[in-house]
Amino acid sequence: MKSILKKAAITAALSCLAIPAVNAQSVDQLLNQIGSGNFQKSKAAADLEQRFRGAGAGKAGIVSSLQQQRQQLEARSQALEAQFATNEDELNALRNERERALGDLKELFGSIQQLAGEAQAGFETSIITAQFPDRVDKFSDISKKISQSNNLLTSAEIESVWKEIFNEMAQQGKVSNFTTSVATASGEQEERQVTRVGPFNLVSDGKFLNYVAGGVAELPRQPDGRYLSQASDLVGASGGDVEFSVDPTKGQLLGAAVESPSIMERVDQGGTVGYIILGVGAFAALIAIWKIITLMGVASAVNKQAANPGSPSDKNPLGRVLKVASENPNADTEAIELKLSEAIMKETPKLTSWLMFLKIVSVVAPLAGLLGTVLGMIETFQSITLFGAGDPKLMAGGISQALVTTVCGLVVAIPIVLLHTAAASKAKRVEEILEEQSAGMVARQIEG
Repeated sequence: MKSILKKAAITAALSCLAIPAVNAQSVDQLLNQIGSGNFQKSKAAADLEQRFRGAGAGKAGIVSSLQQQRQQLEARSQALEAQFATNEDELNALRNERERALGDLKELFGSIQQLAGEAQAGFETSIITAQFPDRVDKFSDISKKISQSNNLLTSAEIESVWKEIFNEMAQQGKVSNFTTSVATASGEQEERQVTRVGPFNLVSDGKFLNYVAGGVAELPRQPDGRYLSQASDLVGASGGDVEFSVDPTKGQLLGAAVESPSIMERVDQGGTVGYIILGVGAFAALIAIWKIITLMGVASAVNKQAANPGSPSDKNPLGRVLKVASENPNADTEAIELKLSEAIMKETPKLTSWLMFLKIVSVVAPLAGLLGTVLGMIETFQSITLFGAGDPKLMAGGISQALVTTVCGLVVAIPIVLLHTAAASKAKRVEEILEEQSAGMVARQIEG
């Protein structure tokens, strides 16, 4: 590129030169003229040479001017550096003088700065700040002022620090009502009457609130009903003692209580298998209760019939068995024994009906729970295969189904076993009464 520009410049220069007229008659004469420099310059060439010389003279003037400016700037820089060093010495002297003048106040301001910082950090997370929101900004301004070396705190500002700290201590033992903006679960802002229980809880309209740096917000998920009833009692109380559960951990226990699933949510974690187990268990429990009530009525009727064997009734098993004996007074002993055994065998299925169903349910329920456990573990391993074991939430569904279905099976099996035992004992007792009365009738027949 440079060679091209150089050639272009040479070409331009040559174009401005006029080749002088040569009067030589031969090559030898031309060579002599060149050697002796006997050329006549054209007017254009002379003008161009003069212009080049003028430009060189102008550049020399510019260079001279720039050199003078450089010398002036260097002199000014040296003067400023000297002034800066002088000012630095004076500033250090003033700082030392200020440090000596402060004396014990320096330690005082340092203690106040540390105390204000700790108090500000505590105020930012304290629910009492919901009632006194301006104190955080006040402490922030004091901390900034202390950190600046050219500002000192006034006595009023120092007093405000310990006043706010003592106010925090006093408010921790009070139950106060105040009005503030509350963010509802739907995201809207509402002005509400809020009740603060010391530094522990905030409640409003029978619901628990949470305080964050941005303000007061309603918990999107509320704890169990017993806690909500306590909150309603507290809000509606006009005096006296009210039972209320406080959270001394600044929201951790309340968060755990909120995240704890309800009974229906736990049942829902069991999936289809859990609902089937609970449905069959509820049906079996109803059958067992109905059976126990029926057997209790039958046992009462049998006991009344046993007290009056002379007038048998068709409305109870013992009456029907006694009626068989009364209808065959002339039968021999073996015949009457067989007829009574046949009558008892007819009554036994009525007494023991549905008992086998209850026994099957008590055995199958744990097995169904085990089936749900296996299905849940299969789902868990599939999640691990697809997404890995880094996120426990991906495996929570399968693990919940695995554990909840087992619990459902045991919850169904244990009461059904007890109900089956109670119903079977009632039926067994009625059968024993029938056999006892029939044996007595056979004995009286033999004696007769």
